[in-house]
Amino acid sequence: MKKSFIYTLFSLAFVLLFSSTVSADIIPPNSHSLDRCVKIVNLNDFSDVVLISYITGPMVQGSEINQIKNSECLSKGYKFNSLKIYWNTKDNPNSIDQNNLLLDNVEVYGGYVDQSNPLIKESIEYSIAGFSGGKLILYKSKQTSEYNNGSQKKIETFNSPLINQEPKIQNPQPNKITPTPTPSPKITPTPSDQPIVIPTPEPVRRGFWQSISCFFSGLFGRGCR
Repeated sequence: MKKSFIYTLFSLAFVLLFSSTVSADIIPPNSHSLDRCVKIVNLNDFSDVVLISYITGPMVQGSEINQIKNSECLSKGYKFNSLKIYWNTKDNPNSIDQNNLLLDNVEVYGGYVDQSNPLIKESIEYSIAGFSGGKLILYKSKQTSEYNNGSQKKIETFNSPLINQEPKIQNPQPNKITPTPTPSPKITPTPSDQPIVIPTPEPVRRGFWQSISCFFSGLFGRGCR
């Protein structure tokens, strides 16, 4: 009797868990499915580093550790599981260091969206930027979205956090140096270049009788000396 009761409880628990899983996979009315792929795209550029997926959740006993492959869509198994990404060196490919956490609670499951939302597919790419302060930097570098309403595919790219974000000036013009104007030299003419000034003749001064004599001389056509 006791064994039968335990078996019944176990069966009910299994049925409830299975039914919740199935119902979670059923797309609600007025909705459509969304396909999502999350991947690391430049892992091959860092040969001394490994990225590790750390999965926990109701469908995992304890935890599940997997080494991430380059440009491969990430998976966490059951949709209600939780996925974290860590990094480590090649010498410790399966060792989890809490200080090496890169991403927490990564959502790789697309699920479904409302029918009014034309989004049907997402591709999210992460890239390794490098090291900063002894820590590996992982960032979202690209996101591609596709739609079911004929809209053009949307592609978004994101800069590395290690790149200087100051705007670059294209074709910078060199600083123009304006020369200080040189004053024209003041030329002093030489004596040979001096203009010839003709002096104005001064009037001749005569006495009273001399003036009368000149007057009568002028009447007879003689000049006055």
